[in-house]
Parts: sequence; C-alpha cells; structure tokens
Amino acid sequence: MLLVGVVTVARTEEPEPPVVPWFETRAPDAFGDARVAASEEWAVAFRVDAAIRLPLLIAKIPIASRQNVGVTTFVARHFTTDRRTGVRAYEFYAASFPDRARGLNRLGFLREAVVVTRTGIMETAQFGVISSEREDSMAKVEGVLDNDAELLPYSVIDTLITASVADSRVLQLLMSGQWDTAAELYDEVRPRWNSEEPTYTRHFSNDDPASGYETPLAFFSGLQVSMQAIANAVAAGEDPRDTQRYQPYIHNGRLLRFELRKIARDEKRAAEYARDGWLDNPEALRRLEYRLRDARGTEVDRFKLWVELRASSPGDPFPRPHLPVAYEYEPAGYLRLRAVRVPVAAPASSDRR
Repeated sequence: MLLVGVVTVARTEEPEPPVVPWFETRAPDAFGDARVAASEEWAVAFRVDAAIRLPLLIAKIPIASRQNVGVTTFVARHFTTDRRTGVRAYEFYAASFPDRARGLNRLGFLREAVVVTRTGIMETAQFGVISSEREDSMAKVEGVLDNDAELLPYSVIDTLITASVADSRVLQLLMSGQWDTAAELYDEVRPRWNSEEPTYTRHFSNDDPASGYETPLAFFSGLQVSMQAIANAVAAGEDPRDTQRYQPYIHNGRLLRFELRKIARDEKRAAEYARDGWLDNPEALRRLEYRLRDARGTEVDRFKLWVELRASSPGDPFPRPHLPVAYEYEPAGYLRLRAVRVPVAAPASSDRR
C-alpha cells in the first residue's frame, strides 16, 4: 500500500510595510538632525504680532494688540545632481506661544520637495502637520479658549503632484504638547504615520491644464514661482497683474490658485527694513497682496508679503528663492497677524518677554 502524506505548511503573513511619505523618497534627510549637506541653503525667521480689530461698516478699528504671540521659520535647501537637475526643498514651521496668546496652542509645519529636470519641474512632494481647527469668528476663539481639553486635532498630509495627477493621503490625529521645531513635531508624528491607516485620500486628475495646472506645484513652491514671475515682469516694465495674475497649485488634493490683487511700493516699510539690515536694495521692495481662490473662484484666504524682488537669469532652472521680509495674514476679519523678520536664531519660548 502506498501511503501519500500531505503536509500543510502554515505560512505566517508578513505585515505590509508602512507607506513611506512621498517627500522622503524625493528628498531623504533634507531636514532634521540627520540632514545631509545641501549645495545651498537659505533661512529666515519671523516674530508674529497680533491685532484684534473691530469691524465697522467702512473700516476695521484695532482694539487690542500684542507682540510676540508666535514664531515662524522658513528654510530653503537646494540639492544639485548636475548643473541643470536637482531638488529644491522647503520647510515652513509656525507655532503660537500659548502664554502670550491667551492659551491658544496652534502649530504645524509643511515640507516640500520640488524635483527639477532639464525640461522643468517634474513633480512636487509635500508632507506636513497642521492644526485641524480654524477659528474664523470671535465666538469660536472664545469657545477654544474656554475649552481646557489637552488633546487637539491635527492633520498629517502627504501629497504627490505630477504633471497628470495629484494624490493626497491624510491622517487625522489627536495630540497634546508644544514642539519648538518642525523636527520635534515630525519625530512625534512619524511613528504614528507608520502604524495607522490614512483617514482619507484624495485624487485630482489634471485632464485639462486649462482648468487645472500647467506645472505640478504645492503651496510654497507655487508661491516661489509666482513671486519670481512677478519679479521678472517688473524688471521687464510690465504690470504683473496683466501677465502673472494667477498661479495654480495643489493643496491636500484640491486645486487652488494664487491671485495677485495688488503690487505697490512701500517707502515707509522699505526705510524700516533697510534700517534693520534686511534689504540689499530698498528700491526693489514691493508689497504683494494675494488672494487664495478655489477651483470655483471662491476666496478661501488672503495675505500680504513685503519682498525684495529680483529678476532671474534667462534659462536658470534654480533661481534664488524670494524670502519675504515681512507678511501679514488675516485668518478672520477680526484678527490680523503680522510677521516681522528677526535673526534666524529665534528666541525659545522660555526667553519670551
């Protein structure tokens, strides 16, 4: 008798490897303590002041103000593979000081990696953490200040934008704490990105560039492209509102666009910033007033920048980034935040006065 034995081998399924953020595959170790050396680097820091304003029929009257309620930093690092290809990486970090802002704890960061080839920008990857709450009225602000909950909602956003599509993965978290740098917040969030599934995903097909985008850009890369185009138009004697009014970009799987509403000289600010040593050419300073609009043209945000404009060299794929000297942001009609340049070694929260 022939006995045939059948042996069943039990296989242990290996867990799927974590999804690596697209930014890390395009610009590994661009920021943080383990960052690699860059070909070039630029960094600025800003002190944030706040003004509460009472809206009237024809004006908004300041009723309260406070200096040093927060800090923002912006870093641009460039990595060159040859003369005409490389990666431009951006990092923006913003945080409020709860002890200066009536206990309001808001912070976050965004990192972008722009991959450039001989034919232009090929793709942009973005990874960041932002506060999920937005206080667009005094009632909401008072509600937040009255809420002593330790856990606050944040969104972790991972995005890749190519010429044809834009995909975003978003993980919503509840966290507590105060982090002094983007690297500290990243180190807190990154393990949870590995262990938790995205809360939702978004997909945008760039089927028609006329109603989409011509260049795959995120917020900061899009703003840099916009400012450079404005600088080139001004140098050519053109009104950039005629030739460079709109710049599309993608944020969290949504098509948005910068709209340049106004451009003007500001002699008072130019004198102030030149006195503080922030300008090479005070005559080149301009105030740029932007509106952010969605695909339907609805305004979703507004801000102003004071920036020293420089025309780029013809054919230069990596012009020096435009670093604002100051900016103002209105998250709501009652509140205006003004950010002014300070030395890059911004004061730690314990050094505030």
